[in-house]
Amino acid sequence: MYNSQSELLRNNSKIITKDSVAIAQPSSYTWWTYLSKFLTILIPDCVIRFCFRRQTPEQVQAWREKLSLCMLIFFNCVFLGAVTYGINMYLCGNQTEIVYNLIKEDTFKDPVLIANGMIYKNKKGSKGDFSNNTGKFRKESKACKLKFGGQLVLGKLLETDFDPICEITWDWGSVIKLGLIVIDDSVYDPRIKDSSAMDDFIKKYKGKTVPKSELEKYDDDCIECFKDSFFAGKLASKSSGCIFGDIVLYTTSVIIFSLIFARFFLALFYAHYSRKRPVSIRGTTPVICQVTCYTEGADGLKSTLDSLTNLEYNEDYKLIIVVADGQVKGSGEDKTTPEILQDLCEVDDPEPHGYISLVPGHKRYNRAKIHTGWYKTETSRARIMIVNKIGNPDETEKAGNRGKRDSQVIIMSFFSKILYNDRMSDVDVEIYRKLKMMFPQFHPEDFEILMMVDADTIVNSDALIKIVSAFEKDNKIMGLCGETRILNKFESWVTQIQVFEYYISHHLAKNFESVFGGVTCLPGCFCSYRIKIVTDEYGNIKNHSDRKNKNERWLCVPILANPIIVNPYSIFDSKTLHEKNLLHLGEDRYLTTLLMKNFYKRKLVFLASAKCSTYVPSDYKTLRSQRRRWINSTIHNMFELVMVDKLCGINVFSMQFIIGFELFGTLTLPAAIFFTFILVISAFIYEPAWIPLIMLAAILGLPAVLIFLTTGAIEYVYWLLVYIIALPIWNFCLPVYAFWRFDDFSWGDTRKVEVETIKKTENIEDEFDASTVNFSEYMEVRESMTNVSRSNSVGPKNSNVEDNRK
Repeated sequence: MYNSQSELLRNNSKIITKDSVAIAQPSSYTWWTYLSKFLTILIPDCVIRFCFRRQTPEQVQAWREKLSLCMLIFFNCVFLGAVTYGINMYLCGNQTEIVYNLIKEDTFKDPVLIANGMIYKNKKGSKGDFSNNTGKFRKESKACKLKFGGQLVLGKLLETDFDPICEITWDWGSVIKLGLIVIDDSVYDPRIKDSSAMDDFIKKYKGKTVPKSELEKYDDDCIECFKDSFFAGKLASKSSGCIFGDIVLYTTSVIIFSLIFARFFLALFYAHYSRKRPVSIRGTTPVICQVTCYTEGADGLKSTLDSLTNLEYNEDYKLIIVVADGQVKGSGEDKTTPEILQDLCEVDDPEPHGYISLVPGHKRYNRAKIHTGWYKTETSRARIMIVNKIGNPDETEKAGNRGKRDSQVIIMSFFSKILYNDRMSDVDVEIYRKLKMMFPQFHPEDFEILMMVDADTIVNSDALIKIVSAFEKDNKIMGLCGETRILNKFESWVTQIQVFEYYISHHLAKNFESVFGGVTCLPGCFCSYRIKIVTDEYGNIKNHSDRKNKNERWLCVPILANPIIVNPYSIFDSKTLHEKNLLHLGEDRYLTTLLMKNFYKRKLVFLASAKCSTYVPSDYKTLRSQRRRWINSTIHNMFELVMVDKLCGINVFSMQFIIGFELFGTLTLPAAIFFTFILVISAFIYEPAWIPLIMLAAILGLPAVLIFLTTGAIEYVYWLLVYIIALPIWNFCLPVYAFWRFDDFSWGDTRKVEVETIKKTENIEDEFDASTVNFSEYMEVRESMTNVSRSNSVGPKNSNVEDNRK
C-alpha cells in the first residue's frame, strides 16, 4: 500500500466521496528546513517580503532555502580554491629555502652571485646572471694537495670580498639537467673543474647520487678533495606541510585525470560497440509516439507529425498520441494549439470527459476530448489520437493548461491502471475504447514502448526501427535516448555556441554513462521508455503475437507504468523548493531519476544511431531561461541520485561516485572558470603550472578528438573554438544566474503565449469536489468490450504482473 498523495491521486479506488479526497498537507520540518532557517537567521521575514517580494510563507521559505543553497555553493567554491591554491600557500608558504631552479629576475633587487652554496651581493655584476660561479673562487683544500699535489679549481676570488645573503639549494630537476652529483644530501658541480682528475668518478655519477657503499671504494682524501672543490649547495628539501600539499595535489590530479581519460576511452569504446550492433525487429511490437505540445505553431506541429508519420514502421503497430496542454494560443498565432491540430488531422469531434489533474485546488478537475483519426502525408499515413485538455467549466484563462508532466501522466497512469486492474476515470475509459477501435488485433495493454517527442522535434525516418531493435535485443534496457541535432546552427551567435555543447553532451557524457547503463538524463525532446516487459521463464521477450503454451509461465513487469514510478511522478502539491525543482522544472530528468532509483539493475542507454533534429533558442534571454531550468533541475536530481548506493559499480568506480563528482563540478563551475583564467594568465607571466594546464588541455581537447574519431567531421574544430570562446557564458554567466533563481519555478521565455486581457477571477485554493469525476472498474470496462477481445492476449489476465525491480 502506498500512502503518498500521488497514490491516492492515481489509485482512484480510494476516492469515493468528497470527504475522502486527499488534501495536501504542509511538509513537516526536516533538517534542511532548520538548517536553511539557521543560515538565514539574520534576515527577518519582513525584509524578505518587502525587499524581495515573497509574500506567502512557502515563498519566504523557498527564498531562505535558495539563499542557503547559494551559501553552500559558495563554500564549495572556497573549498575548491583552497585545494587548488590555499593548501600550498598555507602549508608551504613559510618555506624559506631559495631553490636554484625557481630564482627569477625579480627575486632580488640588486645583482647577485651564486657560488660555494651561497648567494652573495654582487655590486659589480649584471642583474639576471644566475650561473654557478663556484669555479671563480680560490680553493685551499689540504686533501687536494695531499692527493693530487694541487687544487682542482683555480679561481682567484675570495669569499671575504662578498656579503652573503642566504644559502642556495638545488632540486633534482636541476641535478639531472646540469649533470650535478649528490653526496649525503649535498650537491656538487664538477663542471667547474680545471683538472682531469676524477674524470671516471664524475662520468659515472653525473646527475645521480653516490651511494655510501661506493664512497668506501675511493680514497678518503680523494672524496674530501672533491667535496672541497665542487660544493654548490644543499639538496632542496620540503617541509611536512609542503609534502602534504603535494600529496593532495597529485592525488586529486590522478583522480581527475583518471576520470577524464576513463570518460574518453569508455565513450569511444561504447560508440564503436554500438555502431556494430545489427538492426532487426519483429515488426509486431506496438509502439506509441507521444507528442506533448503547448504553444507551438502550425509549421512546427506539422513538421513533427510528418516525421512521425513517415517513420519506417508498420502503421498497424504505431500510434501517434498528441496531448494538447490547454486552450492556448502561441505568440503570433490566430488559432489555439488544439484548433491547429484538428485542422492538420482527420479526426472526430467527441464529447469531453473528466479526469484528475496534477494541480491543487478546483483545477484538479479537468476535462479532455479524445479525438481519433488519421494523419496523412504525401507518402504515408498514421493513426492519431489527440488528447485535447479543455479545462473545467469554471476556467477562463488558459483553460485546461496543467503542464507537461500532467500530459505525460495521463498516458502513464492509463497503462498503470489497465495493468494493475485499477479504477479508471472517464478519460481513461474513452482512451481505452478508442484504442480498441483503432487496434482491434490486440489489447491496449499490449503496447510496449512509449516514445516521447516534443512538438518542435523532427525525428529521422529510421530512428524508430533502431529504437525498437535495441529494446527487443536487450531485455535489461528500460529507456533510451537518441542524438539531438540543431537545425538552426547559423541563426545567431547564441545558436552557434550550442552546437559543440550539444554534441559532447551526447557523444561524451551519455556514451560514457551508457557503459554503466545509467544515463542520468533522457531528454524529453526525444526519448523512449519500456511501458512493460513480458518474458518467459528463460528471459526471452514475448509479446501479443506469441502464443503461450499451457505449461509456460510468462512474467509481465510494468516499468514506466509501475506505481513506484507513476505515484511519485504524480505528486500534485509540492511544498519544498527541492520538490518544486524536481517536478516543475526538470520533469524529464526526474522521470529518469525515478527509473534509476527503483530499477537500478536495468539500463538507461544512449543510442547514437537514432537521430532527431530540433530548433534551439536563438536569443540569449531564451537560452538563459532554458538553462536556468536545466541547471537547477540537474543539481536537484543529482542530489537524489547521489544518495542511491545501489547504482552500478563500487566505491570510486561507481556511478554514485561519478554523479557526486559531477555534482561538485556543477556547483563549482563559476569558481572553476575563474581559476582557469588565473591559470592561463599566470602561465604567461610566471612559470607555467604544467599539471593544471595539461588537465585543461585534456578537458577541452579530448572531446574534439572523440568527435573526430567518431564522425571524421573537420567542421567541429570550428564549433570547438566557438565553444571555448563562450566558456565564460557556459561556466559563469548561466550557472550564477540559475543559482540565484533557485526559487523561480516558471518556464520563463521558453514558451511564449499570446497575451490576452483577462481578469483573474479563479482561486486555486477552491476545494476540489471528487464527485465531479466518474470512475469505472477496469475489468467491467474490458468485459463490456468483449467483441474486440482476443483469446491469446498478453496482459494481467494471462500473465503474472510482477511488481519487482528485476
